[in-house]
Amino acid sequence: MGEVRLTPSRVAAVALLAIGLSALAANAARPFTLAVSQFVAPSFSLGDPPLLPWPTPGEAAVGVQGIGLVAASPGARSLPTASVAKVMTALVVLLQHPLRPGQQGPTITVTRQDVDLYEEDLARDESVVPVQAGEQLTEFEALEGLLLPSANNFATMLGVWDAGSLTAFVGRMNAEARRLGMTQTTFVDASGFDPGTRSVPADLVRMGEAALDNPVIAQIVSERVADIPVAGRVANVNQLLGTDGIVGIKTGNTPQAGGCYLLAARYLLDDGQPVLVIGAVQGVQTLDIAFRDAVALLEATEQGLVVRHLISRYQIVGEIRAPWGADSDLVAASNVDLALWPGRQVTVRLQVPRLRLPLASGQQVGSLLVDVGTRTYRIPVVTTRPLPDPGLWLRLTRTSW
Repeated sequence: MGEVRLTPSRVAAVALLAIGLSALAANAARPFTLAVSQFVAPSFSLGDPPLLPWPTPGEAAVGVQGIGLVAASPGARSLPTASVAKVMTALVVLLQHPLRPGQQGPTITVTRQDVDLYEEDLARDESVVPVQAGEQLTEFEALEGLLLPSANNFATMLGVWDAGSLTAFVGRMNAEARRLGMTQTTFVDASGFDPGTRSVPADLVRMGEAALDNPVIAQIVSERVADIPVAGRVANVNQLLGTDGIVGIKTGNTPQAGGCYLLAARYLLDDGQPVLVIGAVQGVQTLDIAFRDAVALLEATEQGLVVRHLISRYQIVGEIRAPWGADSDLVAASNVDLALWPGRQVTVRLQVPRLRLPLASGQQVGSLLVDVGTRTYRIPVVTTRPLPDPGLWLRLTRTSW
């Protein structure tokens, strides 16, 4: 057989062929981007907020679970919280020693020092629950004693049990307050009896929402009575519990603080949608006045909420378009009806992650995110038409995409 000789022209041709094949392979492998368009407004609000009945004198704030703080009386000053501070005590204890509904938790043995503390608090006419050395309380029972009859001695006892010392526990309370965005709050004790424990109503509303997000705290503050070893049956000092929709959460009353009330009420809006409204009142003369002002504030807030139908099921909310012309509308997979507060901005974002083709008709490809205050609602979005892969030939021969 004759020898095949590679002439310069043949070498050049082979090289050009190799380069061409490499270019085609690279072109076929080159990624492309699907364009996503949003067809619903990215943000809106419902106009001016309603006027609310702020206490005078005194300070107050109100929020809605899922929306967050909606309004506060102007010029709020940091004031003593009284026993409302015990809500943070419960939150911090449950951070370190979490319970699930129905659990009693670990046992706390009452010490001689705990009895001495009880006697000292009793002599100062503080709110207390009797204890005996050697008595055993579950964590849940101790929290009931803290939040229902509002035992100052239980606040200190729980703090020392949780953190090893009251100083360390108060440090944890302040750290949790910062995490919750309570920027005008300072704790110096676990019970709130010390007037150096101070806050503003807006911060207390944030604390109340966090507390009611904990099912154990939500359960306890809704109880009218509880049975505790040694003390026997104790009653909830929240006298309005169960009236006007009120489901909790904590009263406070000292000579320095006056009447303080952090409360939550559950209402049904016109469309039957449940809503939880949280309010806080500080700096009024008596607890009875705090009760009156807080209920008026919550009722006005409930009346000011607006139910808005935002998105309908199968509504076109966006589009996916391929660079070679194929496209598919994107539709919401469910209705969206929300309680909104006038004047608060709502944002709407179509979120579609990087996709791999082909896509089937009716396939979920992302979500419509509706941001309302502190909560984000996530609505699945699906395609209306299939979006096929472009195929090898289009990938090889494309020039622009």
